[in-house]
Amino acid sequence: MKKWVIDRFEEDWAVLECCDIPNPEPEDFPRSQMPKGAKEGTTVYLKDGAWCIDHEDTAKRKKNILDRWEKLKKDRRVTS
Repeated sequence: MKKWVIDRFEEDWAVLECCDIPNPEPEDFPRSQMPKGAKEGTTVYLKDGAWCIDHEDTAKRKKNILDRWEKLKKDRRVTS
């Protein structure tokens, strides 16, 4: 099952990047097809022709980003 991350919304389109390939090209999908509650940074996947949110992967990615941000702030304090 392919997983995608919502990069951004542009008018009636959701711009998604596939998580399963390195350096993915963004792809546009109708915003109206995105699941309720989906926002930028949400991991989604297709199941039976409908987009679904992968809550576990979304939380994991968010935690990873926050951990990296905290490390950058800590490293900056050490070198300043």
